[in-house]
Order: sequence, then C-alpha cells, then structure tokens
Amino acid sequence: MARLQADWSVAKPRLGINNPDENGTLLSLRRELFRLIDDPSGDSAWQQTLEQHIMTNIMADSDVAAACRSLKKSDGSAVPGIVISFSTTIQHGMNFFGLPLAGGDNTFSTSNYATKIYSVGMVLRGYVGMNPYVVGVVNAGTAPAGAPNALSATPYVYLIPTGTDYMLAPPLGDTGAVRAFDVHDQALPLPFNLGATAFSSTQFFSADGTLSEAPWILRKHQAFRPVSDPAFFYSTVPSEFTSSRLVGRSVWNSGWKIVIPAYSLLSAEQEGLNRFVSTVKDIELFLRTYSHSGN
Repeated sequence: MARLQADWSVAKPRLGINNPDENGTLLSLRRELFRLIDDPSGDSAWQQTLEQHIMTNIMADSDVAAACRSLKKSDGSAVPGIVISFSTTIQHGMNFFGLPLAGGDNTFSTSNYATKIYSVGMVLRGYVGMNPYVVGVVNAGTAPAGAPNALSATPYVYLIPTGTDYMLAPPLGDTGAVRAFDVHDQALPLPFNLGATAFSSTQFFSADGTLSEAPWILRKHQAFRPVSDPAFFYSTVPSEFTSSRLVGRSVWNSGWKIVIPAYSLLSAEQEGLNRFVSTVKDIELFLRTYSHSGN
C-alpha cells in the first residue's frame, strides 16, 4: 500500500488530476448541429426542424422512459414533447457535434486526455415568458404572462446520455489511444437492511419495506430549468440554473438526448408546442467542464 501511495503521489500531478483546466462553453444546436443560418432567413427551416422532433408521446422512446425521472403522467396518458438526439466528439478538425469545423464552431482539445462535465445548462433563445430573476436585482419583475405566445415562466428540460463515453488514454508516451466506457449509472443498495431488525417486528413500529428496492437499479435524471439568456450562467452564483447531475461524465459521447415535455410549457400541451416552435430561435447547450492533460 505504501508503494502504491508513493507511485500515486507522482502519477497524480503528472496526469493533471490535481490541476484541471476549467472552461465554460456555449454550443448552438441551430448553427453547429443542424447547420441552419442564424438570422431571420433561417427561421423557417429551424421551425421545421423543431417540428420534426415533436413526438405525440415521448414515453414511447425507450431511452427517455428509462432515464427521465417522473416523466410519466399519473393517469398514464401520452406525454407529448420534443426529443432531439445527437452525438458528440473530440477530434481534430471536427466541431463538438462531429461535423467539419467551421467559423464560429466550438470544439474541445485533444491535448487533454479527458474532458469531463462539471455542470450543464440550457438556453432557449427567444422563449417568451421566462422568469427574469437576476441575482442582486431587487424587484426584477415578473414574466410577461399576458404577452402573445407567452409560455410557462419556469419550463423544465432533461439532458440524458444514451451512448458510450469516450476518452483518450493518459498520454504516457503521447499515444492518444481512444478508450470507450459503457457507463451504467446504478444505485448502490443500502448496506444494512434496517427494516429487517428485531425492532421492526414489534407491534409499535414496522418499517420493513419502506426503503426496499431492487439492487443495482439505474439512477434516473431529474429535469432542470433552462434560461433565455446565457448571461445567467455568468452571474455571481456560477452554479445557478445549471445541473450537476452529469458530473464526471465525458463530454465525448456517442449519444445524447434533449427532452422537453410539453406539460412544462402550458397545460394546453399542443398550443404550448406551437408557441415554442414559433418563438424559440435556438437551443443552446452550456457545458462547464474540467480537463486533464497529463504528461
């Protein structure tokens, strides 16, 4: 154990574990994934793209049903919404979405053997009715509920990984070999079955089964709040409006899905989707990341 500790004391700084690079990156689905013009002349094509990703029941998507927590309605009826699938990569000459790198595109450096997520956020550009709360601004006002095409002030979205995580091997010799990880985010079973103790068998208290569950169940992802302006991510409270549920996962993954349930937009779900499509000009993904280079 002493020898392992001695080796690790040298390997840890050499691999950059103790001094990661930290970045915040804003990625446009409209421009960088779908390659649509980011001006009024491209609005029609963008609306058609959003319409193509509308589903009458997003629970029919097996990945969504398995990974999104509390998405199903209590009455079991259909859950309409928007599901956008994409993959990501870290390669020379490619943008984050695996397309040829173009002007204005974002990419992550292959000089880091691992680039991982610290937190994620989402921007819905043009969304009407978003809560305008700003840190430090007293009486900032309320969302324009009576405005045309106004939607819920606090919509919720999901971002779920559905594919394989990829990272480069630590560059001990600058090899740059790609390693793949099939990650199963499973819940550890409780170490002690307290409900089965003698105390639970008395007539005064019976907790048997109150915390029981099948071992190794998959941990689902909760929804989080998007914003209408990326300036919210650079406030005096950096973690505000971001989710740290994906902390430690690689940004390079063969499959992701953005899920926007219609019931978080309006109770009139189809009208909510129509307003969303007609007003939202872009969906942007914000990643706060940490990277290790190693040498």
